[in-house]
Amino acid sequence: MRPGPLELPRPSPAKKAYDVVGFGLNAVDHLCRLPAFPSLGGKMLMDGYDCRPGGPVATAVVALRRWGLRTAYLGAFGDDEFGELSRDALVAEGVTVEGCITRPGARNQFAVILINAGSGERTVLWHRDPALTVHPDELDRERVCAGRVLHLDGFDCDAAIEAAGWAAAAGIPTVLDLDSPRDRVEQLLARVDIAIVSREVAVEFGGSSDPLAGLESLARFGCALAGVTLGRNGAVVCCGGQTFRVPAFEVSCIDTTGAGDVFHAGIIYGLLAGWETEEMLHFASAASSLQCTRLGAQSGIPALEEVQTLARTRS
Repeated sequence: MRPGPLELPRPSPAKKAYDVVGFGLNAVDHLCRLPAFPSLGGKMLMDGYDCRPGGPVATAVVALRRWGLRTAYLGAFGDDEFGELSRDALVAEGVTVEGCITRPGARNQFAVILINAGSGERTVLWHRDPALTVHPDELDRERVCAGRVLHLDGFDCDAAIEAAGWAAAAGIPTVLDLDSPRDRVEQLLARVDIAIVSREVAVEFGGSSDPLAGLESLARFGCALAGVTLGRNGAVVCCGGQTFRVPAFEVSCIDTTGAGDVFHAGIIYGLLAGWETEEMLHFASAASSLQCTRLGAQSGIPALEEVQTLARTRS
């Protein structure tokens, strides 16, 4: 039975093959550091360029693996050089990818990320071949339910709805990272335990420029924990009838790529550790803030000791 809105879900201590299974996007990011945002029709010399692996769920499971947890990734790769790079990066980190699909003739998802060298804020231009869509009948129930927590981004929403339903039936808590509106997302939200969304999604749900109105709308789906990430303004989370405002830590920002992905990883880490909500949020905020001090999504993930040290300054 799914926990009610006043009860934070706790993963079963029962032995599972993994601590976390993630189903969602992987990507290859082309990171372009710019002195300023380019003007229409102009040309600009970049301050720097890198090509590195990313993707919301892929980055989160890599973070959790580096922090000592057992993780598996489910998703689709293209059969091009980007797909090979993305898959190899996960394997090198010790993330299991045995349940993944490789699409013949498809280009892997990639993004061109424009990073303002002054502020570290980024603008993302991304492309995903429709052939990479994972359909519900391509999921393996045993693999989806092989972890103590299931992490989703909801991009392939039909498959994510199916996966969340299986997890709920098996008593596995599900965490959702939603950074843009999706068709049928209401059905997905009704099946997840923890939903933390971007400001854009909160504004869409609330029908207001105030993201807190969206947070109130999210609460009606009965998630045990619902939250909105607000960039340099931290996050706002509702849990157990309480509202928690979580400021970001003050850091020297290089690149905000992957900050939200690592925030979700921090929530999952705290959930598996059995922490109370406030401790979990301090840890997630510290992880997200430190992520911004280096370049790239997976390459920017901070070490566990760094996160713990920074989190303790607030707790």
